[in-house]
Amino acid sequence: MDNINKTAEKNPATPANGVYVRGVIVSNRAKAFKRKDGTGTSVAVEHEVALQPGIATWVRYFEPRTDASVRVEGDTVVEFPRFKEFQQVTIRATRVKSDEHTGQLIIKAGELVS
Repeated sequence: MDNINKTAEKNPATPANGVYVRGVIVSNRAKAFKRKDGTGTSVAVEHEVALQPGIATWVRYFEPRTDASVRVEGDTVVEFPRFKEFQQVTIRATRVKSDEHTGQLIIKAGELVS
């Protein structure tokens, strides 16, 4: 038990909790939207991950002004970070919810492990 506590104390930036989602990327898409407070445009990049059974959607948000990997022309997203389709991935999901209508898993916050 002490080893677990010492490991957590050594590296406090790595959360000990979370759900690991493993699946295959089946689609990538991006949507640009204007913020309600009028401070500019943001981009939501959605990756659909095929699970056994079902599909999970991983949503990541980017700022086109500060992130060079995202490019927006007008209201259209021209360039955004994509994963190779049919690539197997493992995501450590720190915030997960279920869609009320479809029951689909939505990963609100997470990081790519592999």
